[in-house]
Amino acid sequence: MSVSVDVAWKSLNKYQEELCGDKVEVLKTDKADVLILADGMGSGVKANILATLTSKILKTMFRDGASIELAVETIAKTLPICKVREVAYATFSILQIAHNGEAYLVEFDNPSCIFIRDKKIVDYPYKERIIEGKTIREYRFQVKLNDCFVLMSDGVIYAGEGELMNLSWTWNEMAEYTLKCTKNTLSASRLTVLLSDLCNELYAHRPGDDTTIAVMRVINRKIVNIFTGPPKSKDDDERMGTSMQLVLSRLCQKREQRLCQEGRAQILWRAFCRKTLSHR
Repeated sequence: MSVSVDVAWKSLNKYQEELCGDKVEVLKTDKADVLILADGMGSGVKANILATLTSKILKTMFRDGASIELAVETIAKTLPICKVREVAYATFSILQIAHNGEAYLVEFDNPSCIFIRDKKIVDYPYKERIIEGKTIREYRFQVKLNDCFVLMSDGVIYAGEGELMNLSWTWNEMAEYTLKCTKNTLSASRLTVLLSDLCNELYAHRPGDDTTIAVMRVINRKIVNIFTGPPKSKDDDERMGTSMQLVLSRLCQKREQRLCQEGRAQILWRAFCRKTLSHR
């Protein structure tokens, strides 16, 4: 089984803050796709620094094959200590989906990931471990086509707290709304926007905390061929046109036409001496 993923995320800054205290990183390797969401303590510049350091450290260490124990230990020893609270603190969630379908999820103090499979909210078993004094949740499972995973910062489940718009919004309410949305869209980016927009409405468009949604969906692998140009040197026109021959042959077989910027269309016209594209 070889799987592909569709990934998207969106953040809302705390009201009147220029920097977001949440940070998302995506790592793609030859064997897996990794989604990391870090939430720095507080808001503003300090939170942004904590979240950025945490996400970058995790991304680098996972890319190099480090264990979660070493990653957490490194974070604990690296993050700057807040002079007011006298702690170095950032929460995080890490979701890794290998191309063979094996998934690994790690959570530290972030709201739990929402799992949706076959139009149902699913609870996966997890193990708790204590690493550097921090309680870490670990999940291991096998994914299947159309599985949906939603990571979030705590600004999501506290959306609208203390505001008129808050109607007892909880993780369960968020999960039910997510389930409803997944029935209407298979796009990770679209789902992210729907969830983020609802949080913004609950906050009456004045978020009381940094609020981040990150979605990863398991999809069929799709091959995309992109032709950009023209090349820097006109001498490369023929080489570039030839490289697209297979793609265009498939389009012609399917009787499909593609609109193309005039310069690029002319390159392909010269390469094939046949009208395979329509000019825009």
